[in-house]
Amino acid sequence: MKLLFLSLCLLAAGFLTPVSAQSDRLVYSSVNGSIPASRPETNLTMFGRGMYPGDDTTYQNLRNSGFTTVILSSFYIRANGDVYSGDDNKNPIIHDGQYVGSKEWLKHVASLKQKSSSVTRIEILLEGRWFNQTPNTYDHIQAWYDPAQTLPGIVTGIGNNSTLYKILKVMKEEIGVDAICIDDESVYNSESIAKLGELAARLNLHMTLCPFAKPEYWKDIICRSQPGLIDVIYLQCYDGGRRNVPGAWKDKLQTSLPIDPIFLCRGAFSTCNAVHNSKTPAEIKAEMIRFRELYPEMKGGAIWQMADVKSYIRNNCAVQYPESGTSTTFSQYIIDLHNSLKEGL
Repeated sequence: MKLLFLSLCLLAAGFLTPVSAQSDRLVYSSVNGSIPASRPETNLTMFGRGMYPGDDTTYQNLRNSGFTTVILSSFYIRANGDVYSGDDNKNPIIHDGQYVGSKEWLKHVASLKQKSSSVTRIEILLEGRWFNQTPNTYDHIQAWYDPAQTLPGIVTGIGNNSTLYKILKVMKEEIGVDAICIDDESVYNSESIAKLGELAARLNLHMTLCPFAKPEYWKDIICRSQPGLIDVIYLQCYDGGRRNVPGAWKDKLQTSLPIDPIFLCRGAFSTCNAVHNSKTPAEIKAEMIRFRELYPEMKGGAIWQMADVKSYIRNNCAVQYPESGTSTTFSQYIIDLHNSLKEGL
């Protein structure tokens, strides 16, 4: 039994390949929606807080930016099963298992994959509580995944009538995402996340991970997950994760999964200064080069987040604080950030 468990962990971590498969990619066979886009070979990602419901200009600039993946963020699950955007804490986007959010936002999201766009993959980030916030997302996932639990207004478990299933079904079929991104910074219950991953696979969704600490927790999720379900790890390299290095995390996780560093750009926390380890495009490029020297197979990077890109321009950072960068327009800053990642590879 111990040998079997070890083999399953190695398989899930990417060290072993199923005998019947050509690779460790998950083979989707259900009919619940379209096949999800895989991680691009060179994965340049923008996290999209500050984009709900958004406007045409923001999305047009993203389509022309060179970024290949957009992660819609941040989204929170509440105790009654409703889902809210971090950009609007008064009006849910999902209520009673149905999409009730902005119709214009759905059009904007769909436009990201237009033929002329650089974007080929869309994810949605489920963010959890931190500091002294009230229980949300991952507290509820932990409470709801077990069908033996009874909670008012919630259908527990991961069956097709469950609250969690209906939430992910809306994300897949109504919003049109390819993956759910796990940003758990408080609960750390790997069994519940693995069960959520089973549900995601049934709905033709990938799952991605967004850690900054506790590598053993994330390693256990990988171990418990079906090979191919998780296809990228986004590593936070700012604030609490400022000392993180992708190559070191690859060794800690003992995985062949790609690890893409996330950088906090200037403009974060509505300031041009280097708060919480935010970086200029030039500094991001330098860090990418440093990381790749230690991790030569690294082929991706990410920027947190669109709201901060807007803040940088709104605060006229390039003029007020020339050391923060040279971008003076929204479209220029997005391209500069994209180039900082690409040129660092």
